[in-house]
Amino acid sequence: MKRFLWIAIGVAACFYTTHVAFQVWAQPPANHGPRTNRLGKPRISDTVKANVYADNWFTLYINGEHIAVDSIKFMPHNVVSVDILPAYPMTIAVMAKDNADSETGMEYANTSIGDAGFILKFGDGTVTNATWKAKSFSHGPIDHDTRNPKVRNLPIPDGWYETDFDDKSWGFAKEYSQQQVGPKEPFFEHDFSGAKFIWTDDIELDNTVIFRHRVTAAPDGKSRPDFSNLNNIVPDSPPKRPKR
Repeated sequence: MKRFLWIAIGVAACFYTTHVAFQVWAQPPANHGPRTNRLGKPRISDTVKANVYADNWFTLYINGEHIAVDSIKFMPHNVVSVDILPAYPMTIAVMAKDNADSETGMEYANTSIGDAGFILKFGDGTVTNATWKAKSFSHGPIDHDTRNPKVRNLPIPDGWYETDFDDKSWGFAKEYSQQQVGPKEPFFEHDFSGAKFIWTDDIELDNTVIFRHRVTAAPDGKSRPDFSNLNNIVPDSPPKRPKR
């Protein structure tokens, strides 16, 4: 009888241990940190088109990452069109420059004072307008003095393109008409509908301008996957191991 009792106790203990072990194995792992994103690899259909035009040059950052730069410094005015993966909130930062001598503020061998202009449109509905922040960092020739031209330059602040850069003291951009800017031929071959040309209050003498804008959600209302941390995204199928 005692021997049967000990056998029964042993079987029960074994069953309990196996059951508990199975439960522990079956439970999801404890959440010790952010979960790995399992959206899969982004596809071209997840991107939106970014069209950018500057009189005369620009460099573009999104969420602190360098996205595009005008490959032709000044003439001819060309449109840069790239595919981007938007992630919201989205901080856009742009440095734009007119074709001006850094010491005189004039262009074309110091023979004239130029004008400027910048316009941008993303496929999610993001456009340039007077809600963008804008600040001039190079101004001249001061007082339109072309006989004795002088330029007032401010140092470009570190991290001007970062998401946490403080631009609260900056003013807002001013909108300009297409006639005022006079865009060249490539502009008309791309979609800029709904976007406005912008600059500071002085389209002639402000020669280096930084724009900043924060987009809290997609203006077109569409929900899009967040691929902002591609290194933590698990592909749809694991990569194949190389054969030994």
